[in-house]
Amino acid sequence: MEDGPVGNLAEQQSTISFRELGRSDFSLLQKWLAAPHVAVWWNERFDLASLEAKYGPAIDGTEPIHVYLIQSESVPIGWIQWYRWRDFPEHAMQVGADPMSAGIDLAIGEIEMTGRGLGPAAIREFGTNYIFTSGDVGAIVADPSARNKRSVSAFRKAGFNIVGTVQLVDEAFERHIVRLDRDELEISSR
Repeated sequence: MEDGPVGNLAEQQSTISFRELGRSDFSLLQKWLAAPHVAVWWNERFDLASLEAKYGPAIDGTEPIHVYLIQSESVPIGWIQWYRWRDFPEHAMQVGADPMSAGIDLAIGEIEMTGRGLGPAAIREFGTNYIFTSGDVGAIVADPSARNKRSVSAFRKAGFNIVGTVQLVDEAFERHIVRLDRDELEISSR
């Protein structure tokens, strides 16, 4: 039984927290990126040198991406990142993201934590308390693989709408474009 487009996320949100990614977390990223349920969607090298090259600049603040661990009951279960699409204009153009929108990517790395509603809760909580707190962000736009039914469902349950489908240059699969506008977000009082 579903409780509407965002489901019953209030209960899940109370267990979700975030902390900035640090280099000491690379061993977790290695484990998660190697997990079959993540590896099928994240085509990334996960040796330490590759993780340093990809995430080190974000950790140092020299790359315009903000990377966090997702925690449930204070235990790391995955990671989430956000960025302004204006910093990635070529990709933004392909997905139709305007300069005043932000992008978001995430993975629940611990397989036993999937299917519990934590993905939609993390998306909603992170969007509300990390992305939309930036006054210049009017929408969040993501582009999960159209075949990644769990990811697309998580975004839908978090209140996002599918606004299009694209195939990016140099990719052999389609992506759904999902979007949540700031004015569609009902920020509940706490």
